[in-house]
Amino acid sequence: MESLIRRYFDDVRFVHTQEYIALRRKLFAEIDEDFAFLEGYQTMAIVALAYDKTQVKFAGKGFGMIARYAYGEDYHKTFYRLFDALEVEALEAGFKIKGYADVSPVDERFLGYLSGLGFIGHNDLLIHPTFGTYMMLGTILIDQAMTQDAPSPLEQGCGTCTKCIDACPGGALSKEGFIKEHCVSYQSQMKDPLTLTQVKKFKTFIWGCDVCQRVCPKNAGLKGPFHPSFNPDEHTQLPLADLLTLSNKAFSKKYQAYAYAFRGGLVMKRNAIMLMYNQRLGEHLPLIKETLNTYQHVDWFYQTVKPIVEEMEQWS
Repeated sequence: MESLIRRYFDDVRFVHTQEYIALRRKLFAEIDEDFAFLEGYQTMAIVALAYDKTQVKFAGKGFGMIARYAYGEDYHKTFYRLFDALEVEALEAGFKIKGYADVSPVDERFLGYLSGLGFIGHNDLLIHPTFGTYMMLGTILIDQAMTQDAPSPLEQGCGTCTKCIDACPGGALSKEGFIKEHCVSYQSQMKDPLTLTQVKKFKTFIWGCDVCQRVCPKNAGLKGPFHPSFNPDEHTQLPLADLLTLSNKAFSKKYQAYAYAFRGGLVMKRNAIMLMYNQRLGEHLPLIKETLNTYQHVDWFYQTVKPIVEEMEQWS
């Protein structure tokens, strides 16, 4: 089974299901987790798809960059296409499997650490010895027992390095833990009102934030294989003004193949307006005001954009 999985994924490690459950209950007793979805599966496999860390060059004012993980095909679609093909072959080999990617009850980073796939860094990401942080994670449940991999060596870790902590634009990282509400990437995806102080963090990225990955020494000199589905294309940077002219339905139709489309067009409109403000694109104020008027009934959008408009109206 391992050799079969490796034909589809760049790395795979195994953990006994009962060990995962026991450790989750011991280490995260405050979380009320339902493990019913694991019934009938003896093994949990954590799988990785690596992608090239190379970013396209910022096109300049009027554009918003997409975080590197969201280049190319939506990784959820990539994983589930591979899961479907793998399931057919697994059944022929006498195995029953179930695949999950990102949106699942499994804590994939914890499973990755437990399996020996990597260690969790100060950036709150799983760091692989070959792929660094530039990989997507998925989980495959297997109905039969597999040989469990050794846990990550205790000496693996960030040591005294604090480059990601020092560089984080939102101040979300520390040696004590991760505060997701302060993370710029998290803020770019959530439907929450943002203060002007938070808005001013958004200068070039319209979706996500790659700072903690770009400064990490563990990501120096990475080599493939890199999964081709995540190569850059014409939609790795988005024209800000164009986003405001698209209806939410038209946005979803145009960008439906990409991971950043799942939150909908209004989130991206909000983000585009924040970048217009920080890039000093005052010529777009009439378009921004029109957009605000159209969506003034959406509280989180209105509370974020209204102060931006009021400040831009003061520009000479």
